[in-house]
Amino acid sequence: MMQSTKQLVRIGIFYLKEAILEVLFEARESQKDPYVTRQEIIDEIGGEWKVDGWSAREFLLKLKKEGRVEQREVRGPWKLTEAEYEKRC
Repeated sequence: MMQSTKQLVRIGIFYLKEAILEVLFEARESQKDPYVTRQEIIDEIGGEWKVDGWSAREFLLKLKKEGRVEQREVRGPWKLTEAEYEKRC
């Protein structure tokens, strides 16, 4: 069965968010400092990506609004919230 365009967009957004969360999870598991810069996330996911206003920053802000990631300071690095980390363990 063919999926609708809206379904494909939802799936794509889901996977992009999961990729970001996985980078942050792996950083937390392997480093003393659990915070990762936006550029490090972009590099880990696969280079510079921005399509029609969709960017890593916008996905991170959406994840922050969902309570899944937090920032050390404005324009600073990101990490998983404790709740999100515990869910992934």
